[in-house]
Amino acid sequence: MAGSIRKMLWGGFAALVVLVVGGLALNLAILNMETREEQRLLRSAGPMREAVYGMDRATATLLSASRGYLLTEQTQFLQQYDDAVRDFDRMAMIAQQTTTDPREQQLLSAFRRHFNEIRRVTDRQVSLTREGRHGNALEFMLEASRLRREAPDYMALIDADEKVRAEAALAHAASVRQWLIVAILLGGVVLLLVAAFGVVKIESALAGSLAAQIKRTEAMIAGMSDGVMLVDHDGRTAYINPAGEKLLGKSDTGVLIDEHSTVYGFRGDDGRVLAARELPAAQALATGRAVQDVTMRIAREDREIAISMNATPLREEGRTAGAVVTFRDVTERVRLEEDMQLQAERAQILADAGAFFSSNIDPVWVTQAIAERVAEVLGDWAAVILRSDGSSELRVAAIHHRDMASIGLAWSYIYRQPLVVGEGIIGQVVSTGYPSLTMNVGGGVSGDDAAGYHVGTSRSANPVKLASLLILPLRTRRENLGALIIAAHDPDRAMTDEKLPLAEVLAERASLAIDNARLYTEQVEARRKVEDLSRLKDEFLSIASHELRTPVTSIKGYTQLAMTLMRETDLATAEEYLGIALDQIDRMSRLILELLDVSRIETGRLEIRREPIDWSSFVREVVQRHHAAVSDRSFHVDVPERSRRVVGDRDRLEQVLGNLLENAVKYSPDGSDVFVRVEDRNGEFVTSVRDRGIGIPADEMPLVFERFHRGRQVSSTNYGGLGLGLYITRQIVDRHGGSIWVESREGQGTTFFFSLPAETAASATADPPPPSEPATESRVHA
Repeated sequence: MAGSIRKMLWGGFAALVVLVVGGLALNLAILNMETREEQRLLRSAGPMREAVYGMDRATATLLSASRGYLLTEQTQFLQQYDDAVRDFDRMAMIAQQTTTDPREQQLLSAFRRHFNEIRRVTDRQVSLTREGRHGNALEFMLEASRLRREAPDYMALIDADEKVRAEAALAHAASVRQWLIVAILLGGVVLLLVAAFGVVKIESALAGSLAAQIKRTEAMIAGMSDGVMLVDHDGRTAYINPAGEKLLGKSDTGVLIDEHSTVYGFRGDDGRVLAARELPAAQALATGRAVQDVTMRIAREDREIAISMNATPLREEGRTAGAVVTFRDVTERVRLEEDMQLQAERAQILADAGAFFSSNIDPVWVTQAIAERVAEVLGDWAAVILRSDGSSELRVAAIHHRDMASIGLAWSYIYRQPLVVGEGIIGQVVSTGYPSLTMNVGGGVSGDDAAGYHVGTSRSANPVKLASLLILPLRTRRENLGALIIAAHDPDRAMTDEKLPLAEVLAERASLAIDNARLYTEQVEARRKVEDLSRLKDEFLSIASHELRTPVTSIKGYTQLAMTLMRETDLATAEEYLGIALDQIDRMSRLILELLDVSRIETGRLEIRREPIDWSSFVREVVQRHHAAVSDRSFHVDVPERSRRVVGDRDRLEQVLGNLLENAVKYSPDGSDVFVRVEDRNGEFVTSVRDRGIGIPADEMPLVFERFHRGRQVSSTNYGGLGLGLYITRQIVDRHGGSIWVESREGQGTTFFFSLPAETAASATADPPPPSEPATESRVHA
């Protein structure tokens, strides 16, 4: 009989091997066919997509080149414009040669017509730009942009056509593979039927052998004090001794091992129903090895007991014919171990939490660490709520959920509560310093009491169901810092009386850590402010003493020389020296005025007197005055002949433009050019001053408008000043509702821009300026 059973098993195994190998071979063949088809589609679609992409890129380049030429009138954009036209024609020819599909040819033709229409508009735009008619050219630029925006996405349309053809080709291969899978499944069903027939025969053969074995062992184990259960090779309960019936509370036999946990009440330490593979009997039957001292629980109708279970396999003719399962009551031992473990865990939690909270002094890190550690130990999520400095508002400093995918539930609850001291349950805890524990929040209530458990500001708000909600005050001896929220969705993690002392101690440790972090942060911030003030003071004294001492020394020296020359009747040279002394006095006056302006700015006493100013005339006048004072520079002025006015302080705006012109002269070589330009951009005048001087290093660009900033390449010997001019300039522009910025490359020059709002119709005076003529411009060369 054993030989026939063995032949049946090997025959079934051989049939299964043939079915699996054949199925894999056919699958590999179909997959190889699909791969070749995908490669063919990719090879055919690649050149077409590349050509269409090149056409689209050439169109964009055409628009960019025409726009660049309009803005700068640089000839390199015309070359880029012509290259874009040639690239489009070349890519269009490649695309036309690549495809034979009528639909794609129609799309290519439409794309070419679209390009020609845009080119017609941009050609006109370039022509008008060459003629100097920038206003009309701008209209054609906008028209070209509109045509570009309104055109369909030809690349996407062609990709869609390619995708449809590819899907059709791949669908055929997928259909073939589906039929192959159906065939394999049918073969598998046949094999399963044959296997089922063999199992029935094997079962009947082994049943008689196991029955005899059970009878021999029943007499031996009937008097044992430990519970004993015999399980046959199928995992079916064959026998339970009297001690086992007493522990299980029942004597059911014939139960399959898959149903043991349900029938006999086997549970894990966490209370869940054990799966069959977790039972010692199933492990012994599956591995053929003994399983020793597995602790589990039996959930009986009257009580729950803990047992220690062993399982030993029964061997017969070299195979596992069943298992002997023994178990005994260890409820008292487990209870003592759990109590000891709980106390040790709580002590360890408090020790770890105290060390963890104190391991970093950054307030953000500390609050987040508190939320994470508390959520790991108690509840499902935790949040740290802190009072805002100087107000009664509360803010969420940190929040953490054990399951980060569900953190939205925590936020949903927090932000439905009024975060104000004294309002809502959180505000009341922060205000009074008394903790609050609520069970079954948002569920398990009815009638009038439901309002107390409803989360939100209205009865229509969605309730958030919580098994427990504990809010503990975070307080120190000085003040109430905020609150610690511990919430549980899972009833198994709900707050209990046993956990409450641990939560309160954790809140105390958290309060101490937050207070220490805040005190340290305040100390560091105060020290930093003192150091910054000391540094600024030292820098100011150093710069001011140097800049003021230099002209004083010059004044004294040249005055003494002039007095000597006057005694010697050399009046011409004496007059020259007195003129130098007067220049140094003017320099000192400017430095003192700069310091006074900074003082007014810092104290909020910088006055701005507003009056309408014809900006074009104003810029020309200021530049002409500077040109008269600096004869070795060539000033190029480009402003509109007629423009709207600016409402502002004439003296202060002259100070702004004068500072920029003085910097351009100071930091550029003798005889170089200075360019001044005014543009009317959407209701704002943008004025720029460009030089060809030493430039500004890239890393110093964000600092040029700061107080007392002087570049590292600027020496006090060659370039004087306190480093306040650009700071004052920015403050004046800001107070006129404008903005200022800079563009520069080291060694190639610098351009400063500042914008001012033009006078609107609502603020125009009774005597308006002449109407603007944006289409014509004149150039003034000082």
